[in-house]
Amino acid sequence: AWADIATPTPKIVPRPSQPPQIPASLPTAAPTPVPTLWLIVPANPTPIPTPELPPAAPFPDSCDGPGRMNILLIGLDGRNNAYQRPARSDAIAVLGVNVGDKTAHLLSIPRDLWVPLPGLPENQRPEGKINTAYVWGEVDKLPGGGPGYLETVISSTFNLRIDRFAVINFGAFENAVDTIGGIDVDVPKAIHDTRYPAGDGVTMVVDIPAGPVHMDGATALIYARTRHQDGDFARMRRQQQVLMAIRDKLLSPEALPYLPALAEALYNTVYTDLTLDDMGLLGCVAPQINREAILNTAIDGTMVYSWKAPDGEAALQPKMDKIQPVLEEFNTGQ
Repeated sequence: AWADIATPTPKIVPRPSQPPQIPASLPTAAPTPVPTLWLIVPANPTPIPTPELPPAAPFPDSCDGPGRMNILLIGLDGRNNAYQRPARSDAIAVLGVNVGDKTAHLLSIPRDLWVPLPGLPENQRPEGKINTAYVWGEVDKLPGGGPGYLETVISSTFNLRIDRFAVINFGAFENAVDTIGGIDVDVPKAIHDTRYPAGDGVTMVVDIPAGPVHMDGATALIYARTRHQDGDFARMRRQQQVLMAIRDKLLSPEALPYLPALAEALYNTVYTDLTLDDMGLLGCVAPQINREAILNTAIDGTMVYSWKAPDGEAALQPKMDKIQPVLEEFNTGQ
């Protein structure tokens, strides 16, 4: 049976007389072009109508009034006393003091609020987060530097008159609270923050119990800055609570021995354009303003909506129709 199967004849291929030629270089893919110039076209600013407000009372002449002083309060990132540096505003609030009415109003502004940034060089973005205004004021050497440009942004966005400013950094804040012997805060809800920024890229876990807590400067700063467990709006309320606790301590009899040391500490570490006359005026009227006569408000979550900037940055767009009644209320009194 095997003999019936044909055996294939092998195919003989002649050997080439010359070896195959290998090219000196193999073809490569076309190089990827590398840009040498960039063109970044800024987006058109988001239109935000400036609210119409009743005119505020004029700047006061005496402790008897009438008159109103609006002070921009800025908490600056870091512990560096060199305030002419490009740093973001960690906390922004405006304090209105009605000298004649013996009332006060504290308005907190979220640092992630997206607002127009007028007057910047043409190659810069014409809008951004409000906490970057201080940076651009220093980087671009604008009139008044960081505080002056933040005043401009707040005035142009909200139509509020800003009369004076006071800037304080983390270290100066801690020192001031320690100088008056600490403060007492009634914590409404226990704090548990697993990602509190302790500096130099280090995070730590923070636990603060609910109820009355006596805080030194470091603890008061942590309480005013923590936000991971409940967000920036609750954080603004804590900042107001800390300011009220400082006010209560300063007006208490036990604080009297600390006042000279506090004045010296603040003089050396706080950046402000308040004059000695202004400070004397505030020192005269402050004891006459009862705690019940101080109104604390904030631009909160009902007055903004979450939004993504063109570069993907998370921000808050203002609902000016919701914010306007708060501004009107803030702007009253004399």
